[in-house]
Amino acid sequence: MLSIFKRYRMRHNHNQPVHPFTLMTVCERVKPMSQASFEFAQQSLELASYWLYPQESNPNYSDAGHFVLEGNNDIAFQHCLSKHLGLHSIPVVLSNCHETLLHALPIVALKDKEIGLINIGHRFDLKQTLDVQVGSVYHFALNRYDNTRLLCLGIDEEIQTSQLYEYAEDLGVNWLSSDEYSFRNRTSHKSQLLSYTSHCDHLVITIDLAALMPSAGFDDNNRLNNKMILRTLRQCVLSGKVKMIQLVGAKDNLICSRQTKEILDALCELPPILTHAA
Repeated sequence: MLSIFKRYRMRHNHNQPVHPFTLMTVCERVKPMSQASFEFAQQSLELASYWLYPQESNPNYSDAGHFVLEGNNDIAFQHCLSKHLGLHSIPVVLSNCHETLLHALPIVALKDKEIGLINIGHRFDLKQTLDVQVGSVYHFALNRYDNTRLLCLGIDEEIQTSQLYEYAEDLGVNWLSSDEYSFRNRTSHKSQLLSYTSHCDHLVITIDLAALMPSAGFDDNNRLNNKMILRTLRQCVLSGKVKMIQLVGAKDNLICSRQTKEILDALCELPPILTHAA
């Protein structure tokens, strides 16, 4: 059955018309990820499109297929990004880890442009390490690309260390805590986001899907409000500056969740003339 799904999807990835959004799934193995968890995530992501965005249901996106990144085999993924950006279609990447962004930045982060990275989730992902590991994406992004800046929305203050806050300040990171990034503060957040985006030529948005779920299966206190995330996405996309959106989740309950479906549906409901990438 899985092989049938693969053949079906491959036959429907070519010669598609230009759409406001191009959706793709990417699975990458990053240290210290186990082989078992990598394979489990790959299976979940490869079949996600059949539930999240069946092709016949909405004409505002195309399905660019599934990519597996292990080692240095990112050429096909980068070529796909470049192709669809050239067609002014915004790539929406559903990935199992944040570090997939590092493969996209060579295509997205043009040297003569200021790139605003927006990370929606509980963690900074600024782990200092010599090689790429889970949780290190923005450590490498900000150090490799001088023209990038980072805004983190929804930071859980209880899980951060003082050293991490100091490192974030050294890198010039701006952030809002999970309490500050709330619906009751939506007006002030809109103004802050407008100020941030006005200093950027292009935007790349990453959403940690785990931050939208109850932390222990029953506690809603720390869960980010999906309405706030949808407002943030809409404001950013309608600015005309968004070059890529990344949704991160490695398990079925994150990938095929109501919240993920709401995000994709909300994007596809935006007016096509306003959503084409700059």
